[in-house]
Amino acid sequence: MWLERFKVFTRTSIWRFTLIFTLIVLLICSSILALVYQFTVGEQKRQIATQVTIAAQGFSDLSHSPSMTKADFQTAIQQRIDRSGAIILVLKNDDNVIGNLSSLPKNLAKFPSLQHFPIAVVNHLGETTVEIVLGTNLETRFGSLSIALFDNNYQVLESRFITASVGALLFALIVTLISGFLLNQRVLSRVKQIGELTANVKAGRLKSRLPISSKQDEFDMIADQINQMLDEIDDLINSVAQVTDNVAHDLRTPLSRIRISVEDSLTAFDENSADAQWRIALLDEIDQIIDTFNAMLELSRLEKGVPKSTFKTVNIETLCEDVIDLATPLAEEKNQKLTLNITIDEESSLSRLKGEPNLLFRAIFNVVDNAIKYTQAAGNIALTCHISSQQTDIVVCDNGPGIAKEHYDAVFRRLYQVDSSRQGDGFGLGLPIVKAIVELHGGSISMSSSNPGLTVSITLKH
Repeated sequence: MWLERFKVFTRTSIWRFTLIFTLIVLLICSSILALVYQFTVGEQKRQIATQVTIAAQGFSDLSHSPSMTKADFQTAIQQRIDRSGAIILVLKNDDNVIGNLSSLPKNLAKFPSLQHFPIAVVNHLGETTVEIVLGTNLETRFGSLSIALFDNNYQVLESRFITASVGALLFALIVTLISGFLLNQRVLSRVKQIGELTANVKAGRLKSRLPISSKQDEFDMIADQINQMLDEIDDLINSVAQVTDNVAHDLRTPLSRIRISVEDSLTAFDENSADAQWRIALLDEIDQIIDTFNAMLELSRLEKGVPKSTFKTVNIETLCEDVIDLATPLAEEKNQKLTLNITIDEESSLSRLKGEPNLLFRAIFNVVDNAIKYTQAAGNIALTCHISSQQTDIVVCDNGPGIAKEHYDAVFRRLYQVDSSRQGDGFGLGLPIVKAIVELHGGSISMSSSNPGLTVSITLKH
């Protein structure tokens, strides 16, 4: 679960922007630190190198002087050692070694190249320590001269600078990643709200709206526009529903009068005559139209809501048994097997569910009746009811032909029929009424495939 959420998190554009921004920050910090290094530690290294080069060049010029003798050259070296304790001078010739080191370092870089190397130094307490010097080896006509200056600080400074630089880069990395994480969380929460809204609207909950904060940022502007768009859509849908309700209400009375007239006219004909037969067929058509209008008005009434004061304790177990008793004769006509399975958790209580019993009975019966109607003869239909402490799950499963997945949401819209030719039974209001009843009780309804067949699931919260 956590890994899946992390994958979703790292696929966002904000996270990619954070990584790019982090790389840019690290690049800028590294460039600044490189410049600081050049003007501090690098400058000190260059100064010491320059001093060693100048000293070596001076002794080179001195050794090439025609008037300079070996004794005078050695005297000049000794005088330089006496004047400065920071310089290392060692002259080695065939006779002996003079200077402030007992021997020349091996493989020392030749002038003008420079090289760091360690030397052993005895301090005033008689303790031997290792010091780092920067030097070069100069070949003169009086022998091989090693020249070096103490450069202990460069390693300390360089080490401290590297440590500080790594710490600064890590700090910048952590700060930018945490900032990106928090920003990503904020953006994802707003995007998640939009995603939840679209899911609710798709599921038919057109009253859902996006929250708008007091910040009035770009997300609030988008949320306000989306809310306005949904308000306009809701108004249009309500207008269409109102028109259909008005048409149904206005036509129901004259249709009832026509039906009464046709029914009264049947007394003048023999029921087996042609005139009686077409009048009977006309009555069936009128009845279907009146039933459609009644269902449309009933759906509108349910969508507007039923007072909660009419709700009372509902025994779902008894309700499901009554549905099976009423639906069994319908299933037997098609030689279908209709079964009921009820499971109740030990900690659950049947009295937790409040609702309107007649409406809940109608909703469950409509789903079972649809399963019987569209399942082939000798098919199987199962009504399963699971009652827990938190909710009641009612599932109707059949092994009929089912419907395509793309119709799962559409069948809950009023007057929608899977058969586009509208030649089948029904008028596309049964499932919308079921959905209205379920949502009136704070529940939800969904469809899935039974492979083969269709499964309709109703969830009612306690």
